[in-house]
Amino acid sequence: MAQIDSKQPKDAKSADKKIVKIEVRALHGRTLWNAVAKRLLLPASILIILVGLALAAYSILQIVSPAEGSTMSIGLKIASATLGILLTASGVLGLFKQKGKRLMTLGALSLVYAIIILTATAKMGAIVLALGIVAVVFALFYIFAVDGKYETGLIRFFREMTGEVKKLTWLSGKELFSHTLAVIVFVLAMAAVIYLLDLAFSSGFGALSNIKIG
Repeated sequence: MAQIDSKQPKDAKSADKKIVKIEVRALHGRTLWNAVAKRLLLPASILIILVGLALAAYSILQIVSPAEGSTMSIGLKIASATLGILLTASGVLGLFKQKGKRLMTLGALSLVYAIIILTATAKMGAIVLALGIVAVVFALFYIFAVDGKYETGLIRFFREMTGEVKKLTWLSGKELFSHTLAVIVFVLAMAAVIYLLDLAFSSGFGALSNIKIG
């Protein structure tokens, strides 16, 4: 009993030390990220303005004088131009350092819109594909920069999720093997039972259908 009682406080102390190390590491990472992220909003805004202007100009040019062999519809061209304008507006507001929630909303909207446009125009020319990929990447960069500048909660969510995952106690190899084997055996057993029931019911209904009355 004495050995068991002495072992439990040691385990508790080691667990507490592990949690403290994780929290200190997370605090250090948060401080470093905040120091770096405060300087990212300006270059992110400039980059997203440039790609937005390029995308809008190219799409408008394709509407006015479409290139030979172009397979983009007028609707996609208008949508691409709208995305370029949205990216440009997000970057301009970032330069003027508007409220963080407003910038995050515009950035997230731009990212979702860019992914949709990229998916729709993936097979419609190398230039459109390249502009779509650049728009998605720069929109992501802009979102992370806004979050680092104004602490809107995105990076904090991923950081806390990572910290909680590190605190989990994972199964050992033997435990994982035994649990997996138990699940496989249970699934096979249930499949066998369902098969036997299906066979029994199908045979029974087949026999009933063959009965002739009168």
